[in-house]
Amino acid sequence: MSNTIIYILIAAVIAVLLAAFFYLYRTKKKTKTSYFLFVLRSLSIFLILLLLLNLKITKRIIKNSKPKLFVLIDNSKSIALQKQTKKVQQSITNLKEDKTLNNKFDIAYFSFGTDIKNLDSLNFSESKTNIQQALQAVNELSKKQNSPILLISDGSQTIGKSYQYTKLKSDIYPVLIGDTTSYQDLFIDQLNVNKYAYLKHKFPVEVFIGYQGKNSTIPVKFTLREGNNAIYTTNFTISKDTNSKHLSFKIPANKIGLHHYIATISNIPKERNTINNKYYFSVEVISEEAKILLISNIIHPDIALFKRAIESNEQRKVIVKKPTDKIDLTNYKSVILYQPQTNFKPIFNRIITAKKNVFFVTGSHTNWQILNNFQSFFKRDFVNKAEDYFAVFNTNFNQFLLEDIGFENLPPVQDKFGEITFNVPFQTILFQKINSFTTEQPLMATFTDNQQRFVALFGENTWRWRMYEGKTKHHFKDFDAFINKSMQFLSAKQKGDYLELSYKKKYFSNENITIKAQVFDVNYQFNPKKKLWIKINGNNKTFSYPFALENNAYQVKLSDLNPGLYYFTVYDSEKKVKKSGSFSVLNFEIEQQSLTANLNGLQNLLQNNKGTIFFPNQINNLIKELVNNKKYKTIQKETIQKKPLIDWKILLASIILLVTAEWFIRKYKGYI
Repeated sequence: MSNTIIYILIAAVIAVLLAAFFYLYRTKKKTKTSYFLFVLRSLSIFLILLLLLNLKITKRIIKNSKPKLFVLIDNSKSIALQKQTKKVQQSITNLKEDKTLNNKFDIAYFSFGTDIKNLDSLNFSESKTNIQQALQAVNELSKKQNSPILLISDGSQTIGKSYQYTKLKSDIYPVLIGDTTSYQDLFIDQLNVNKYAYLKHKFPVEVFIGYQGKNSTIPVKFTLREGNNAIYTTNFTISKDTNSKHLSFKIPANKIGLHHYIATISNIPKERNTINNKYYFSVEVISEEAKILLISNIIHPDIALFKRAIESNEQRKVIVKKPTDKIDLTNYKSVILYQPQTNFKPIFNRIITAKKNVFFVTGSHTNWQILNNFQSFFKRDFVNKAEDYFAVFNTNFNQFLLEDIGFENLPPVQDKFGEITFNVPFQTILFQKINSFTTEQPLMATFTDNQQRFVALFGENTWRWRMYEGKTKHHFKDFDAFINKSMQFLSAKQKGDYLELSYKKKYFSNENITIKAQVFDVNYQFNPKKKLWIKINGNNKTFSYPFALENNAYQVKLSDLNPGLYYFTVYDSEKKVKKSGSFSVLNFEIEQQSLTANLNGLQNLLQNNKGTIFFPNQINNLIKELVNNKKYKTIQKETIQKKPLIDWKILLASIILLVTAEWFIRKYKGYI
């Protein structure tokens, strides 16, 4: 006999003895009421004693846990373009209506395109498809349980990592939607052209054309047009054996401005995908080359860095000279003084007299004593000790449009140790960071004096910044753009308010169009009080939008523009500043590039995972496979709950009821 039962028996005995003492032992004349009150008192005392003992009731609960089944449904435009929406809807209906499947599995439905979502409704309007992300998301949900994944898709992915090599914890059952027949396709694979061309020059165009099919000979006509004018036309043949063609030709640049072109190839009879038979591009024709003078006494990797970064913009060319060379400053837009030394003073005086804008670069080879003497803009209280400086981007910089390219992750630059003080107003682009401490000292700054612009970079070895970006991002675009925006700041003289625009020349119809603007006064200070508007003309329509001020820049976002060429003018409400431009919206849907089901992709997925491919007409076979597969079992989970008697509300209510009844009876019988 357990201790709990013994305690309950003792409590019962005590309750009976106490009740008997009150109603039987002390009462000489025993009535039915006495015995009834005895019972009530015995029960109430017994229940109170049980509560005082703090006994717990143990309860075993057995719960059946059905295996999870994740259903991923492709909600992208490619399903609609292939006219497969009814098959997808019917497959989902079959899954939801099958009782045996729903009795065995706890089914969770998701739709996916760019992102994965809980299934609400399907509209097949997603402009991009990321199958790998959807698989990875449900793979994390499955945890340790064997939860099969049912993928209803055409297998065509347009963004993200390749799904074909994804390793999953659970089995996967793809339902392949769409036509797996291989159709012949003629397409423009790649077109290479410079963004800029010089007036009265010819610029090269390189085109690669490809063919997929089984025909022995296909006649092809290639045409390049600007508007309705055919500029270049050629005919050739392509075949299954010679399935690519390389074209190279030159186009004359006869007019300054932005020119929009369309390259087209003829269609093959019954060709399904004709979107890739066209290629849109733009070229800006400029009047002359902007020359930039770089003066240096030393040979350093930074010089090659500046030359390559600046000349990534075809409008600019860097000429490297020594300070002792014969130099005609009238040929140059601006000057870079790299690590000034003693013999820089004469050329510097000429630069100031000629009102040329200057980019200072200092470092361990800089003669700071001489530099402090021959210019009065800034000085450094230096010691002959080199120091490593990391860069921290100033998010409040508003002299011109710049973005943080990840400066805090870049390697350090080097210069002499010492405090920098400015004698003119300046704005910091980058702060110095020494070890882990960010200072208020500028590493890179802009300033003006007497309508002359200056940029100062206090550190050498910035070539490592460009190499770091190439290693981590596999391109130099962000760093080169940063340097070129700094050079753009130095490229022109300003007599009044100046409006600077930032936008792309080409957008696709499925992306948002963002145009940024900044207004600067005669002192090159950003003016946040302007009210800017943009007026757009295109596709026989004219409309206007106001700019909003966001993060030290004016910004307007446009969407739902039809494909075509658009001209715009940005102006302020007082019409004191105005600047025009143009951009093209291209009719391009990446989902239209895949109009057949990707059977090979799903087969590659199954090489790394267990499962079987099914087709929509085999959905009942898939259901039988899932229902009859013994790997997916209902798991019984037993949990034991211990609940104190004091938590039983019915027990407390019983005590109150017994005590209340006893009191009323005693009152009624006159015992009180």
